[in-house]
Amino acid sequence: MATESPETFGDDDRFDETLQDRVVAEKARALEEPGPSWRTWALHSLLRWYYMLGILIADVQIVVYWYEVGSVVGLVLSLAAALYLEFLLYRILWYRPRPDAPRLHQFHRTWFRPVEYGRWTTEAQLVAAGVDIYRGTTDEPNPREFL
Repeated sequence: MATESPETFGDDDRFDETLQDRVVAEKARALEEPGPSWRTWALHSLLRWYYMLGILIADVQIVVYWYEVGSVVGLVLSLAAALYLEFLLYRILWYRPRPDAPRLHQFHRTWFRPVEYGRWTTEAQLVAAGVDIYRGTTDEPNPREFL
């Protein structure tokens, strides 16, 4: 097979210049807005996966211990307590309310909702900056109205 020369296509030089301009512009935008810091990324995303892995390891250790002891009652009670505490810790750190949920009333703590939003979430940063995180309280249109 013969290779095609650039003269065959005619607009290759213009295409290469356009592509180079786009790459330069994209690099400039990336440098202007570098994204989250490593710490923010680790707290918001990475630790969530390690937390889930830690939950799995802890729950397997509980099951193996009570299996060796031979107590079904101890297994059920300690596994239920561990799962509840793991659930609460996850909600405290990473719970995110629905973005389109209207705030109907003041937040009250319950056994299953210890916090209004997680500590390491975008909502926590927005609330710290003084932004309202609930769409229902503003005059913005609801995306569900357009479906």
